[in-house]
Amino acid sequence: MNYSELLEKAVLGTISAGEEVWRQYKEGFETQVKNDNSPVTSADFAAHDILSEHLSATNLPIISEEGEKFSHEERQSFDAYWMLDPIDGTRDFINKTGEFCICTGLIARNTAKLGVLYAPALNLFYFGAEGYSSRKIQASVEELVALAKEKNILEALEKKSVFLPSFSPKEKYTFLTSRFHRDNGTDFYIKELKKEHPDLEVVTMGCAIKMGLIADRYATEYTRFLPVNFWDVAAGHAIAKYAGRKVTGANNDKEIDYSDKNMRVHGYSVKWSD
Repeated sequence: MNYSELLEKAVLGTISAGEEVWRQYKEGFETQVKNDNSPVTSADFAAHDILSEHLSATNLPIISEEGEKFSHEERQSFDAYWMLDPIDGTRDFINKTGEFCICTGLIARNTAKLGVLYAPALNLFYFGAEGYSSRKIQASVEELVALAKEKNILEALEKKSVFLPSFSPKEKYTFLTSRFHRDNGTDFYIKELKKEHPDLEVVTMGCAIKMGLIADRYATEYTRFLPVNFWDVAAGHAIAKYAGRKVTGANNDKEIDYSDKNMRVHGYSVKWSD
């Protein structure tokens, strides 16, 4: 499997989806409530359509929060498949915090093999894959759209990007946590961390862009105890993995996988110890 070619498709689709999401963020969007009482917007659906159009050329199955899911048996029979969250952090998108991102992941044999994370409002774009070390580019939507028109998009991005991690080790132990999905287990864990690190700094942030930030060593640790869907974590898992970090279970040292019948990962953790 040629992961560089697949990454190129993923990068182009994610930039294009990000352009439309950003347009609606500024100009307006429609909101509705799904059956599980979570919000979804016209921007979510537009991003899904754009990503699906770009990735369909790979002839790999596409699973999206806003699209087809396939059965467990079907997923296990696929050599590889795309796992998309057109907008992770829809509540942040609606509330205009800027902390939302497009997540484009690829799963093969129950592990993440490729990831793109794009937060248009934060000018943050992460990408990486098997055989292609994770990188970050800080650029506006307009700059990325211009780069996407280059003949060799990966080469154009490489010239503007840096390898992960780009941050120096933190002086203070810094813990990333979710804004909308912080539970009692997390609060207890933070109290325990403070015993070991009295000057502990806790940074609260929305959406899966935290996975890019922790891979970049923006913080020392990001641990989440609540379960997440595959599409919430697959892209970020790949970014962290190909930045040299192991994404484990929240309470063990085993790397997370994508074998669950209900497409759930039951917590995860990424840490820097050096």
